Amino acid sequence: MRELPTTFSLPQRVLHWVMVALILFNLLLPQGMGGTGLDIGVVPPAFVHILVGSAVLTLGLLRLLLRLIDGVPPEPLGAPKVFRRLARFGQWVFYALFFAMPLSGLMGLYGGSAAALVLHGQVLRWLWWLLIAVHVSLALAHQFLWKTDMLGKMLRG
Repeated sequence: MRELPTTFSLPQRVLHWVMVALILFNLLLPQGMGGTGLDIGVVPPAFVHILVGSAVLTLGLLRLLLRLIDGVPPEPLGAPKVFRRLARFGQWVFYALFFAMPLSGLMGLYGGSAAALVLHGQVLRWLWWLLIAVHVSLALAHQFLWKTDMLGKMLRG
């Protein structure tokens, strides 16, 4: 049996922060996809949104493969058990969203599915915001309340 790593690898950390930026970009600036967006004038705003979403899908797959190949550090024992279970569940919800959000957008746009567009633009969008808020809150609790240095493992390795 392979030993679990003590920290996140450099590729895992880079992918995490690149995906944070891409996901926040698309959530905050829907690029003309039913939101106000940001018109940069060079390419159609919707194309930017689709391109960023496609990058999230691709990087999410790469991130999942890295997780399965390299592994991740064990859950820190300093956090209460219920929060460790929530964190594990939340990680897999993130992975589901890495795929569900871009695929539902593509199904809605190119497949003509109104239900997929509602799922993409309303349901999953708000689920993203909820999950981000919980994730950031728990990362801060790990750092300052439970002092497990999980945040440090994602920042410094």
